[in-house]
Amino acid sequence: MRDTTLPPVRVAADFKERLARYAASQDRDVSWVIRKAIEEYLDRHEDRE
Repeated sequence: MRDTTLPPVRVAADFKERLARYAASQDRDVSWVIRKAIEEYLDRHEDRE
């Protein structure tokens, strides 16, 4: 599967800071954390359709 980009998402400044802190604490990029969160969300909710 080929990688692509998603449209930008607006978030509060404090949320962005929390995300950056968490990513750094896990030694990961913010984009990795976002992808993982979306993947886990879809895995949980797709079965409910």
